[in-house]
Amino acid sequence: MPLDGLTINALVKELQPLLTNGRVLKIYQPEETTITLQLRVPGRTHTLLLSADPVYPRLHLVDDQLVNPQTPPNFCMLLRKHLEPSRLISIEQRGFDRIVVLRWEALDERGRPTELSLIFEIMSRQSNLYLVDGDGLLIDALKRSPERAVLPGRPYTAPPDQGKADPTAVSPGAFTDEIRLLPVQTAIWKWIADSFQGFSSAAAQEVVRRAGLNPTITRGELAEEDWSRIHEAFRNLLAEVATGGNPCYYPDLDDYAAYSFTGQNGQPFDSVNSLIAAVLMHRQATKHLSEAKGALRRKVAQHLKRLSKKEAIHQMALQEAERADLLRHQGELLTAYFHLIPAGAEEVQLPDYLQEGRLVTIPLDPRLSPSANIQRLFKRYHKAKASQRHSEELLNSILEEKQYLENTLLQIEQADDTALVKEIERELQRTGYLETGAPKTKERISPPSGPDRYLSPDGLTILVGRNNRQNDELTFHLASPNHLWLHARGTPGSHVAVLAEGEIPETTLLLAAQLAAYFSAQRSSPKAEVDYTLRKYVRKPKGAKPGYVHYERAQTLVVDPTKFQLPPKQ
Repeated sequence: MPLDGLTINALVKELQPLLTNGRVLKIYQPEETTITLQLRVPGRTHTLLLSADPVYPRLHLVDDQLVNPQTPPNFCMLLRKHLEPSRLISIEQRGFDRIVVLRWEALDERGRPTELSLIFEIMSRQSNLYLVDGDGLLIDALKRSPERAVLPGRPYTAPPDQGKADPTAVSPGAFTDEIRLLPVQTAIWKWIADSFQGFSSAAAQEVVRRAGLNPTITRGELAEEDWSRIHEAFRNLLAEVATGGNPCYYPDLDDYAAYSFTGQNGQPFDSVNSLIAAVLMHRQATKHLSEAKGALRRKVAQHLKRLSKKEAIHQMALQEAERADLLRHQGELLTAYFHLIPAGAEEVQLPDYLQEGRLVTIPLDPRLSPSANIQRLFKRYHKAKASQRHSEELLNSILEEKQYLENTLLQIEQADDTALVKEIERELQRTGYLETGAPKTKERISPPSGPDRYLSPDGLTILVGRNNRQNDELTFHLASPNHLWLHARGTPGSHVAVLAEGEIPETTLLLAAQLAAYFSAQRSSPKAEVDYTLRKYVRKPKGAKPGYVHYERAQTLVVDPTKFQLPPKQ
């Protein structure tokens, strides 16, 4: 559910005492549609996030500063120009609409006091931020949209209110009169959502539930005594929001609200702000992860498609080169039966000394002498053999490269955070598959992530590499020669190591094998084969790509990763 007017109402009431009179320290624009404002109030600095993201528009406080561009975008520079320094006079919701107005006391270019407004319209794809001067004239907006003209210097005009009423201003009599006059087929929840500011479909249905009725009930199905019960539930929900609400996340619905849902078990939060920050930041992160994985997946898939074409070409060349032995045999027959070759013949039939009674037909060039035809065949033979060796070498290189990219593609698919995806992207840049452009953002300085660590029921540490760099680190730096090493058999997958020597308990071996199967292309197979051997029997060919190894002396275990529950990491 997008932020509805009731949830915004409760949120703004929380933010007012925290932020009012706060002074702007710094303004950032970490993403194209997101602004952060650092506000200093006595004893504390708060960071307010305003995101006009088309999918998850929101405002809330954040604890950590986000990663920011090296060069601030234009709208960020504009806000810095007008709001650094400034003081927040008020933060208010316009009625119960999804519009929040932040009013600022600032200084104009001549150093004179002036009042500015930062207006946040929280309206899904049309969400936007507008900076407006004291006369109500638009200075600029975060986004330019063809659906709505943004003309600096012109009066700011709020979106139409759609004729909805203020829910706090309707009397009991007017409310029930409206119900009485509704067409019989009208759903009560839809009438509430269409008639009153701030009520989303979820909030409107919650009103009907609180009245003890089916949320989809129509006007024609109501008894007269139901009218007042609906109004009482309506006022009850408004009162709950006015007193701070009951912020909850509802896992079964994958939904959240500042008010409680009847009949649902919710996960309570201390504040509406913490609820919105937790739920929508998580959803935003999931969206970013999906987008990052999708972009990288497409690039790797393009390289794999190109390699498949090259593989097909060299497979054909190899098939052609396999005729080399036939050419050699024909040349040897011509040499052995030189005296039987007539001059100027287009072909000759000669007995095959490899198979008694069989005649071999050999095409000839009538323009050439018998000896020249023999030389021609042996020349073609040597060329075919050279081509065969070349194609075999290239084909081996292509197959190794494909294996590397298929493994990388699996790692992208199974990546569960954007940091892991970024590591894979950097590896692809280092190996030449992606261009290395100028960084758009200042990346936090942090050491590369290590392999995932799990603790077996026997108290032994199990390592799982989640990308090629981690696989190399695990196998050749963290695991000792006599540690157990595992890998899904004949398929892309993670390197896994049990950091223990000697006999490994069966429960630990089984868990390690389950992890190797789970983090492989066999994750959905009920019978996944996993090889295990000592680390000293694993080697990396000279010049091989990251994560590529050969191993020997392996035993094989069959496990079912489809029923495997991933344990918590260490």
